[in-house]
Amino acid sequence: MKSNNVLLRIKKNEHFSLYVTLIIVYLLMGILNGSRFFSFRNLTAMMYQMPMIGLLAIGMLISELTGGINLSLVSLANFNGVLIYELLKAFTQGNVGSAHGGQVFIALVVSCIACMVVGLLNGALTAMLQIPALLVTLGTMTLLQGLSLVITKGYTLSGFPDNLTFFGTGTVLGIPMSLILFVVIVFITHIILDRTVYGKQLYMTGANPVAARYSNVNTVKVVVIEYVLSALFSFFASMVMIGQMNSVKANYYESYVLIAVLASFLGGVNPNGGFGKIGGTVIAAIILQVINTGLNLLRLDPFMVTAMWGAIIILVSFGREFAEKIKKSLERRKARPQLEGAE
Repeated sequence: MKSNNVLLRIKKNEHFSLYVTLIIVYLLMGILNGSRFFSFRNLTAMMYQMPMIGLLAIGMLISELTGGINLSLVSLANFNGVLIYELLKAFTQGNVGSAHGGQVFIALVVSCIACMVVGLLNGALTAMLQIPALLVTLGTMTLLQGLSLVITKGYTLSGFPDNLTFFGTGTVLGIPMSLILFVVIVFITHIILDRTVYGKQLYMTGANPVAARYSNVNTVKVVVIEYVLSALFSFFASMVMIGQMNSVKANYYESYVLIAVLASFLGGVNPNGGFGKIGGTVIAAIILQVINTGLNLLRLDPFMVTAMWGAIIILVSFGREFAEKIKKSLERRKARPQLEGAE
């Protein structure tokens, strides 16, 4: 009886397979790297780095809830960092490192508004003009990367003030500030998606836009807000990036677009829209951070690591499709005797 109860709880826990995957991956990376992987120093490093993957993955998750995608997340984060640097440079006559709290706050507010404008553009083109999100966000990705290259001339801009780098490298009671920021944002996003009218409308629009319109849901407004929310995660990711790198560049973290897509997909997001929970995406982000750290400790070629992310996406896609077909086949076999009996 107890074993049946345990099995029932496992079936109800939609993230059980992710927890098992996390344990297996963690142990595997530990076996490949030895004791240095299990060290407190390495664990702390992962706690600092994971929020970057997590923030981009949740931004991708939000854009995929209506069957879309946001390829411009990383380019927007880089452009946002360049914009912050240029604003601080203007405020301090070139001495960016001396910027005080008020100047940093103004720069952050302006850059946050800029991110929301880009999100508004993505949402408007996707929802109002019915242009595929893939093409729209690919266009904004290229545009933003080009603007960043023009402004920086391809160079790295460094030397941010301590009150800004604190978001990436600071600690509060020994806990990385980047992790605290991530947890707070995840909690707020969870409330928005699962506890608000807008969240219900977003899932409804993704599951069945026609039914949503018949239910008096303004689907255009829902999608526009969706991409604005998605763009905000680029803003938060840029804050963490600036803190950890103490610099900005036009092409930082380019491979993280693949990782963000993989994390959201691995976390259970339906690419056709209508389903996807933030909890699964967070666990998937942790799994990918463990893999990323383990591969870096193995000193693998960075280009090889990028190729592996692509291969993992293909394998996950194949595995999910294969599992879905087996599930449907079993359901048909189960239903067949009942149909024959009814005849």
